[in-house]
Amino acid sequence: MADGRGTSFNEQQLALYLDEYYERADLIFRFGALLTLSREGGERMVDETYRLLIEDFPNIKANSKPTTILMTLAWGAWKKMSHEKFHESNIPIFQSMKRLAVNQRAILFAVELAGLSLRDVSKAFGIADEKAVRNDLADANQFLAVNEIRT
Repeated sequence: MADGRGTSFNEQQLALYLDEYYERADLIFRFGALLTLSREGGERMVDETYRLLIEDFPNIKANSKPTTILMTLAWGAWKKMSHEKFHESNIPIFQSMKRLAVNQRAILFAVELAGLSLRDVSKAFGIADEKAVRNDLADANQFLAVNEIRT
């Protein structure tokens, strides 16, 4: 979590953060690790995503969708850190997923593992055409099926 300097939460915001966002750090770690194919990339994704969350937390409503917000912020974090180099893991699933485009890995994760709808993925990742999201998801799922990869 970011250091919080200059950020103060009221009791309601702190409760919202602890109840809805804090325990989802593992989701963001796995997302970052999949995009970067690296454990250190996953850790860096958590740091950057939660830094962005804390910056914007005063604007987040209690009835918002925490997973969608985190995935939106994580995609923004990815854009900022996509130029960084990470030591790729030799984990077989990462090596297999490396053959998919980053956006296909991201969409696959967001839908299949994070549980976002195609509409939410489209908004979170700034993809104007929901059909493009559907096509990338179908291509990624076909790749998994053909290569017998289990998520």
